[in-house]
Amino acid sequence: MKNTTRSFRLACTEDQIPDVEALLRAEGFGFEPEPFFSLARTLTAEPMPLGRSIAARFGYIYIQDKSSMLPPLALAPRPGDRVLDMCASPGSKTGILSRMVGPTGLVLANEPSPDRLATLRVNMRHLGCLNVATCKYEAQNLPLAAGSWPLILLDAPCSGWGTVEKNPKAAQMWAGEKTAPLEELQRELLTKAAELLAPGGRLLYSTCTTNVRENEDQVRFAMEHLGLAPAPLPEFESFSFAPSLPGCLLVDGEGSAAQGFFLACLTKPGQAGETEWPEGRELPGDTITRQHFLARTGLDTSWLPEHSFLCVGGRIYLIFEQARKLPGELRWQGFAVGKAAGDSVLADATLRMFVPPVPDGNSLVLENVRDIAALLSGQSLAWKGDARRRAFYYRSLPLGFLTVKGNRCLWSDR
Repeated sequence: MKNTTRSFRLACTEDQIPDVEALLRAEGFGFEPEPFFSLARTLTAEPMPLGRSIAARFGYIYIQDKSSMLPPLALAPRPGDRVLDMCASPGSKTGILSRMVGPTGLVLANEPSPDRLATLRVNMRHLGCLNVATCKYEAQNLPLAAGSWPLILLDAPCSGWGTVEKNPKAAQMWAGEKTAPLEELQRELLTKAAELLAPGGRLLYSTCTTNVRENEDQVRFAMEHLGLAPAPLPEFESFSFAPSLPGCLLVDGEGSAAQGFFLACLTKPGQAGETEWPEGRELPGDTITRQHFLARTGLDTSWLPEHSFLCVGGRIYLIFEQARKLPGELRWQGFAVGKAAGDSVLADATLRMFVPPVPDGNSLVLENVRDIAALLSGQSLAWKGDARRRAFYYRSLPLGFLTVKGNRCLWSDR
């Protein structure tokens, strides 16, 4: 019987959940919470494509199979942690990691393919993942120090047998011995991950296949040749699991109304402790303090953790202080926030990060989604005032800035 269940997650903080859900319901969407994750939802009514919803437009939801949400939850980083995501695109798991480590944490998301890296960066920007730095390396060649990462997610390239309902040709494309090159690559990636993992650290290895050679056999390889040991994982509520190695989870796709998925948490012997990084190199480009950024743009970012901005090649990036400690050999990119032209700083005012968390007297707070839809369709609203832009919200949910022209204000995403 075909599984038609669709799932998504809310891309918001816990206190924003009621407003995001209200925004979805106001457009007619129905959904039920999933017990394994406070932000996971199962779709029950879809009056139009979910990806066209206002919540999706402003990056407050992410359409994702619920099995795909498990690897970050199984790795279980805490606020303030730093995590290496070795094969990150399109960023579905990266976004969850970003939310879990919080604004004082850091996620280094790597993707070797230029096209997939571009997708990753677009998704991180759309979701407002300010604490994600991105880089482009073959993961087995990442220029990072041995033993320097306490938490690593390796969602390895695989045959995708667990996604056959979505990709019917996957099992045929990777039948029999055709998976041999993938298996070799997975072992190379596991070997690199074991090298980078700090003593006492955790490595979460996952695939979306049910192939034993890509799953259990790779865990045996990590145990026998890399000195790693499996750590027990909880059996997440609302999932069914097939038999696997002790400490590993193999999601039964049909029984879980989800994709088939494999997870294994591997640990490195030794005492867990604070992992010191060598001093990072001086970053290329011109640093702009948040005070200078405010003076040039009128956009206040003082509510964020310690940060600055970096102008490189005419583009401006937000740089959290923890990212400045990344190793000097590593080429990486922060969160893109705008452009520079001469002495002018042209920030992208459509980014939610610039909208104050709490509305003030000049803000526009909308309670009716029809008003938001009207703005998005190009209609304007009357307004009097001297400001060139006006923050607007759905209830207490920051959406962006409206451009003021004369006595009207309108939405522009250009």
